[in-house]
Amino acid sequence: MEESDENGLKEESYQALTSREESDLERLMAQCEFTINNTEAFTEKLSRELSSMDSSNIQSIMASEQKVENLMKVLQCSIDEVAKLEQRIEHYQNLLKNVRDIVLQVEQKEALVQTQNDNNQKLLSELQSLINELEFPPDKERNLFETDLTKSNGITLCLIAANSLQECLQANIHPALRQMNAVREQQRYLEQIQARFCNRLYTQMNEIFDSLVAQYADRLLQSMNSKDLALCNHEVIHNALMPYSPLIKLLKPNSDNTFSAIQNSYLNKMKPLYENEITHYFDLVKEKLSGGKLTIGSSDSFDGRKKNQEGSRMRSSSFQGTGQEFLDSSSSKSSDISLSEWEEFDSCIERMLSTIDPVCLYEQRFCISFFDIDSVNVQHTTESGHRRSSSIGSQNYSISPSPSNLSQNSSELSDVKKAESLRRLMSQMFLILEQEFVKFISNYDRLDGLYSMYLLVRLSQHVLSTQDAGSFLAKTYGNILIHVKRNFDKFMQSQVTAIEETKAPKKPKCGVFPFIKKFEQFAKQAEGVFKVSASRRTDIDRWYVTLCRSMFDTINRLSDTHHKTPPEMVRLENYHYLHDVLCTLKIACLESEKREAKQRYNEALKDYVARYFGRPLEKLNTFFEGVQMKVAQGVKQDEVGYQLAFSKQELRKVINSCTLKDIKKGLEEMYRKVEKHTCDPDSTLIQVSKTSAFEKIIY
Repeated sequence: MEESDENGLKEESYQALTSREESDLERLMAQCEFTINNTEAFTEKLSRELSSMDSSNIQSIMASEQKVENLMKVLQCSIDEVAKLEQRIEHYQNLLKNVRDIVLQVEQKEALVQTQNDNNQKLLSELQSLINELEFPPDKERNLFETDLTKSNGITLCLIAANSLQECLQANIHPALRQMNAVREQQRYLEQIQARFCNRLYTQMNEIFDSLVAQYADRLLQSMNSKDLALCNHEVIHNALMPYSPLIKLLKPNSDNTFSAIQNSYLNKMKPLYENEITHYFDLVKEKLSGGKLTIGSSDSFDGRKKNQEGSRMRSSSFQGTGQEFLDSSSSKSSDISLSEWEEFDSCIERMLSTIDPVCLYEQRFCISFFDIDSVNVQHTTESGHRRSSSIGSQNYSISPSPSNLSQNSSELSDVKKAESLRRLMSQMFLILEQEFVKFISNYDRLDGLYSMYLLVRLSQHVLSTQDAGSFLAKTYGNILIHVKRNFDKFMQSQVTAIEETKAPKKPKCGVFPFIKKFEQFAKQAEGVFKVSASRRTDIDRWYVTLCRSMFDTINRLSDTHHKTPPEMVRLENYHYLHDVLCTLKIACLESEKREAKQRYNEALKDYVARYFGRPLEKLNTFFEGVQMKVAQGVKQDEVGYQLAFSKQELRKVINSCTLKDIKKGLEEMYRKVEKHTCDPDSTLIQVSKTSAFEKIIY
């Protein structure tokens, strides 16, 4: 390892000759003309030449000493000149430094002057902009207060001036500039102009409202008649007011008090107008329903007519009354008033709803536009309402789109406060609508409770189809529906109470209780009404069951209190008739009651046969009772005939003992009993009873 390291170091210390060194060495060796083996001679020659060269060099150096001294002197002179040059340069630098300071000062002064000029220019520009933004030209001020707002040109000029005033008041001014006295004074001046303009606009709008109401109120009221049964809209008034809408919208963000005052003024002017029209409209509806006998505009006339008719019609569709009194009033509303008149009432209610909806929605659309209340697609819904009202004459009782149907494609109001504001405004303006509708409902409910049933179905279809439960009309109709539902439940409860309080008739033959026939007539009419309203089916079904249970209890109670007709026959007739009624009606919710009526009918029939038919052929009955006893004791039916007491010969003797005369006499006696107890001689119960009697005899 050591040898290898030494070899490596030798290789690293070895340096090869360059090409120039090789050529010089070759030239030297060629000059010496020594062989390569005579190294000593070659080395010696080289030493001599080296010594010769060293001595030459020493001599040359000694010979050039003077030159060196001269060179040193020259160098010293150069150094001195350089020092002088440096001093001069330093002097020049000092001079330039003073000049630079002066130039810098000049530049700073020039920059300061430029900055002052720029600031002055900016200040001038800012002041000019401030003046332009706050300056309100006198001609525009005159337009605010001197233009004629009854003309379109005057409204346009006033609107331009008002927009300019709003731009001045809403100018984007730096907060620091607002502290300037001039700015404050100008702003106070502009605010005074705005206040004066608001007062003028409020006064002008009040005059316009009064003028329009005075001009069109009587004309619109007189255009209504009971034939068309249409509630007029206020399109002519709205069209006259719409040009002022931009001015009203300017007040909303800038003068809320004036805006609210104008809105309240419009409400106070239009509310009495709607009250008169709606009150008159309901009088027209009452006149149409009464066949033109109602004095227009007089609610008392309807009440008087109602009182005159109450005695004859109040019980026409109810279950009230007992005995002969009940039978005397047993003609139902369907017979007292034709079915077409009931349909006319239903169609009239539908026409009312179809007429009121577009008017309310048109007013709502106008308020949204005129008072800048946010809503979506109300215009489309109102237009669809007008199209529907215009085509109502060709419809009989089609379901009218509810207020929410008219607006079911619309979105909810984005701002809850604005939605509340709109609903509050409409509720105050149409406050009379709910009051008159409730009064109308109450009048007809007192006249006949069946009206509540028609109103319940029609209003339910109108309200339950809504998607926007928070709209004004939906809430109004919802409140009205509560009154109708309450009246309907009260009416139905009165029917239940009437059934429960029914007394047994004083006739010799009880027959079918009148409340069962009344129930039949009522159910047929109710089925015709509720078949178009699946949403209210549960209400009538619940009362169906209650009425049936009350009839069951009352039949059992009255069967024991009528002393001239056997209780079995009372139950037999009434349950038979009730079962036929339920079979005819085919009401799904009364299936269990139908089966129970059938069961009670069979029980009553069995009890009646057992009590009054007795044992007309005693020996024959005794023979077969013995046969049944043997069978019950375990004797096979085939073996009973082999016993002596029950043989065929014994049966022949028993049959021979029963003569035809006895059989005929027994049958005739039972027929007389059935005819005596049965109220209706044409009733199928007589045939049923006879058949049962014959079976009893055969048995």
